Amino acid sequence: MTTLTSLCVIIGLLASALCAQPAASSEALLQHAITLQQAGDLDGAIRAYREYLAAEPDSVQARSNLGAALARAGHYDEAIAEYDRALRKSPDNPALLLNVGLAYYKTGRLAEAAARFEQAVSLAPQFKEQVTLLLASCYNNLARYKEAVTLLASLEESKAGDPAFDYLYGTALIGDGQAAGGAAVIHRILSRGDSAEARLLRGTLELSAHNRDGALVDLEKAVALNPRLPGAHARLGELLLTDGEPERARSVFTQELALDPAEFTSNLNMGVLAKQDQDYAEARRYFDLALRTRPNDPGVRYQLANVDLATGKPEQARQALEALIAESPDFAEAHATLGTVYYRLNRGADGDRERAISQKLMDQRDLPLTGAKPR
Repeated sequence: MTTLTSLCVIIGLLASALCAQPAASSEALLQHAITLQQAGDLDGAIRAYREYLAAEPDSVQARSNLGAALARAGHYDEAIAEYDRALRKSPDNPALLLNVGLAYYKTGRLAEAAARFEQAVSLAPQFKEQVTLLLASCYNNLARYKEAVTLLASLEESKAGDPAFDYLYGTALIGDGQAAGGAAVIHRILSRGDSAEARLLRGTLELSAHNRDGALVDLEKAVALNPRLPGAHARLGELLLTDGEPERARSVFTQELALDPAEFTSNLNMGVLAKQDQDYAEARRYFDLALRTRPNDPGVRYQLANVDLATGKPEQARQALEALIAESPDFAEAHATLGTVYYRLNRGADGDRERAISQKLMDQRDLPLTGAKPR
């Protein structure tokens, strides 16, 4: 079973377990809605729940069940809205929090998903085992690798050998810079035979060691072994882009987004490519999608400020860059661009100051930027 399949099974089991069960009640319409939902008639159940809620808008059970029916039908944004209405009546309901977290997870809004999972576990610790892999997946996709390692490390003794666990744990270790630990997990996966997951992890590890040729072989093999493995095309696209193959990278990123329209790296880099093509509307669309997955990511905010500058909005760019620098004072490129903005606004002294700061930071910088690197 692949990692993606394993997580989907977890989601399905949780959604089924968390759906409210029929309660003894004289409300025939609510009972009818529940019966329809359990029989798999989602459209009928949704209509019946909405009819019931028109008369009984404060019913947490009906609101929660409607959210579950909508989510199962793939209407995740509508499900989130219903869960949120239910949470306003029952804010400390861990099952509701877990369900809305699942809906956020399915829409790629991983920061919101992680926050709801964390709340649910804090209120009901028994949920921890159920959502560990989902929460670790959120942390990895949000580049919160250290938190993922902490979450998963205590489970290694019991979970080592489980494909989904090994893949998530290897991703977290490599992302956190723990190369030796990541290599050990890769060896464990490969001991069961060649796999796309192992190739993706090894390619990522080789990239961090600047072995670009080896990384290219492994990443291409990962895509060949499993063209639907989340993140494989995105990682390959990053390598192709930095190797000066933008059109091939664009094609690979497009394939990733066909699998997962919310994938952060592909949206970010497609935005960069669109910006280079001076298609600023398209660039903004991709950057907005990237921010939906990782809210407040400094690299994406920097790119959006550059789009503002390029489209004749220097004051908007100034505000964005000043806020970004206040949070990330060592962001050398942001200082340089802010200097350019100040010159556009006829603030020469401020521009000179920012350029000097930028040059000093670039001269002394050996560490990578937090978030996505600008191009």
